[in-house]
Amino acid sequence: MPVAESAPPTDRWREPASLLPLRWGSYRPRLAVALAMLVVGSACVLATTAYSLPLLLVGSLLQPAAWAVVPSTIGRRVAVALPVLGFTWLMLGGSSFAWCYAVTLAAWLLVRLRPLVSFAVLLLPLASSLVLPLFVTTYEQGWITIVTSTVVIVAASWVARGIAVRWDSRRSVRTLRNSTD
Repeated sequence: MPVAESAPPTDRWREPASLLPLRWGSYRPRLAVALAMLVVGSACVLATTAYSLPLLLVGSLLQPAAWAVVPSTIGRRVAVALPVLGFTWLMLGGSSFAWCYAVTLAAWLLVRLRPLVSFAVLLLPLASSLVLPLFVTTYEQGWITIVTSTVVIVAASWVARGIAVRWDSRRSVRTLRNSTD
C-alpha cells in the first residue's frame, strides 16, 4: 500500500496590513490607537448639536489623524481620510443618511487590504439604511440609527475578514493544486 505524502505545512493566515513594512511604530499599537481615534472621532461628530459644536471640531481632527495612524499603504490612508470625514458629517442628517456608514466601512476595507470580493459586505449597511428610516422618524431617536449602524458595520467588517481568510485559503489551495499538476 503506497504511503500518502503529507501536504506541505501551511502558515496561518495573517492580516495583509501586518506584513507591510512600517516606517514608525509597530502594527498592533498603531491599529489599536487608530481604531480608538476613529471611534472617538466619529462619536464626537455624531454627538454634535447646536450646543456642542466643539465636539465637531474634536471629531473632525481625530478622524483624519486616525486614518494617518492606521497601518496600511500611504495612498490608501490618504485617499480615505477626507471623504470619510465628509460622509460622517452627512450622518448628522439623521436616519435618512445611514447609508453613509457604508462609505466608512468601504474605507476600512480598503485600508485593511481586503480582497475585492469582501466588499460585498457593503450590502449590509446599505440594506439597514433602507430599513432604519421606517422606524427612526425623529431626531431624538438618532441614537437608534447610530447604535444599529455601528453594530452593522462592525459585524460586516468581521464578515469581510472571514471572507478574506476564506478567499486567501482557496487561492492558496488552488495554487498548490496547480503546482502539483
